[in-house]
Amino acid sequence: MSSPHQKPTGFLIGFSVILVVLVLIPFFVDLFYMTFLTEVLVWVLFAVSFDLIFGYTGLLSFGQALFFGIGAYSMAIPISKLGIGPIPSFFLAILVPMAFAGFVGYFSVRLSGIHFVIITLIFALIGSTLGETWTSLTGGADGLTIPFTPLSVGPLTIDLTNINTNYYLVLIVVTVCYLLLRRLVHSPLGKVFIAIRENEDRARLIGYNVKRYKLLAFVIAGALSGVAGGLYGITLKYASANFLHWGVSGHAVVYTIVGGMGTLLGPVIGTGIIMILEHYLVNFLQGTDLVIGIVLVFMVLVAPKGLVGLLKRNSG
Repeated sequence: MSSPHQKPTGFLIGFSVILVVLVLIPFFVDLFYMTFLTEVLVWVLFAVSFDLIFGYTGLLSFGQALFFGIGAYSMAIPISKLGIGPIPSFFLAILVPMAFAGFVGYFSVRLSGIHFVIITLIFALIGSTLGETWTSLTGGADGLTIPFTPLSVGPLTIDLTNINTNYYLVLIVVTVCYLLLRRLVHSPLGKVFIAIRENEDRARLIGYNVKRYKLLAFVIAGALSGVAGGLYGITLKYASANFLHWGVSGHAVVYTIVGGMGTLLGPVIGTGIIMILEHYLVNFLQGTDLVIGIVLVFMVLVAPKGLVGLLKRNSG
């Protein structure tokens, strides 16, 4: 008989091993791969934030790019135009997307199915259009550069222009966000999200305020998407209206489907595999869209529940 603590212990061991590997990687790879791995971590956070609303609550949103882009601009605009430091700007990269997610979610969660998808797409299109046309604020497609200077935190000096320093900052933030999100989906609140995904009418009859819980999931996911966007801005030292394009949301959709939705681990695996394939096969296959298309067709045929679902099926 398996112990009730077996699964948490297994997760803790696996997570610790992966974390140790990620901490040690900078000692064995060059700066190019450090930058690449940093970007992978950012997209991992974006994908798992999307998995909260899609995989756990059943809401397919194409509006996550809006919050991702706003997060990046919440870092860029205060620093480049207002002279605000990186730490307050990073908190803005959480709070501003969260506020926008509350606004968008207020209207969106009143709808369901294809209507929910359409309204989130409309908000994303509006955001993208404003980002491209309001050039005095956003820089449009040319974007804004983010001038970072060394930051003193007590006795420490943090230089965000240093690739290794940037990597460890992103690793810390993504790790904390992942653990918090994992704790959330295993909490009673997470069970309510799953109940809504499985049968919204039944959850409503039991007594749950479905709209309120949907909005809560939407806001949390929006805040985490904003964090991912803020980290992306820190990594690239740049923010652009392209970050707001609804197609950016498509990345999260693909990563989550390939890895396995409703698992949190699935989007991590999906992000890593697709980004690595894109990196190594893009020249051979003449474009990332072809890489993604081949992977999606393969997954639909072989593992419709994603790689995590395939692994569970084979292990079972």
